[in-house]
Amino acid sequence: MPHKTPKIILGIANVGDPADAAVRFDTSDKINALLDEFYAHGYRVLDSARVYPPGKPGTAETYLAAALRESKTRGQHKTDPFVVDTKVWSNTPGSHTPDAIARSVDESVGLLGDVVSIDIEYLHQPDRTVPLAAALGALSAQLQQSKFQRIGISNYRVDEVDELVRIADEHGLEPPRVYQGCYNAVSRDLEADLIPTLRKHGIALYAYSPTAGGLFSEQAKAVLPGSRYDPNMTFGAVYTGKYKTPAIEAAVQRVRDAAAAHQISGHAAALRWIVHHSALSGEHGDGVIIGVSSVEQLRSSLDAIDAGPLPADVLAAVEAISSSISDDEKQGFKF
Repeated sequence: MPHKTPKIILGIANVGDPADAAVRFDTSDKINALLDEFYAHGYRVLDSARVYPPGKPGTAETYLAAALRESKTRGQHKTDPFVVDTKVWSNTPGSHTPDAIARSVDESVGLLGDVVSIDIEYLHQPDRTVPLAAALGALSAQLQQSKFQRIGISNYRVDEVDELVRIADEHGLEPPRVYQGCYNAVSRDLEADLIPTLRKHGIALYAYSPTAGGLFSEQAKAVLPGSRYDPNMTFGAVYTGKYKTPAIEAAVQRVRDAAAAHQISGHAAALRWIVHHSALSGEHGDGVIIGVSSVEQLRSSLDAIDAGPLPADVLAAVEAISSSISDDEKQGFKF
């Protein structure tokens, strides 16, 4: 049976107030041009969060709602409309108290609820000042009010995933159905323990940072102003420290070289690997969250995915990354 590929999801972390230098889509016209391209390729799921964009938190959903409202008045996307996944505010101690979770959910529903349905509401990252049972209970209570369809978790440890499922079973709560984590051709540590745990519990995996922040592109060799690796940008120093090591850069260059022989960009090779060759599978309900800086980049990324599996030698170069770097360098983001 042919491999069933994971669903493709569009991240909107760079939608919102242009006072955040990372924002690329700051008007309804720009946002709808992006959404129109995504829709035209047959995709419908958007990934948001209350913290997006990080420099001006909350404005992603404000701007997205305005754009969707405008497109709705024009009669666009009426058949098979978009759905949004979002995440509660999780960046400060106490974010996961019942009152804080209810407030965060209501903020998203208040902005988005009249223009788009919310599928998944995530606990974005652990708030270890609040017991897991309290956080899951609070989110489960919000689900029971039909504010969204499924509970998700992101950036939790394996033992915490097990504990959340145990708590759900013991207390009759809705368990997490989707886990969102960092997964790409460099960061593959979750294949050893997290993915087997998710499979055991029937939890889908949605991969964020599927190209390691654009690491495989030629442009990533030079740190361009405003890019993911610009140290002046939010998380720029984090990405640089994580992925700009000599061993990783050498392994990634070998992928670029192998791909170039087939007229494939390094970025396209990374995307094709995560969709067609990684541990992700549509059979398990898995997904890949892509982020782009322009409509043109979205089009080229989706075209790359549509091109299918990689040539054997390019695949071999990607798979060789793991044996070329240390265990520490294979680690995804830890919280």
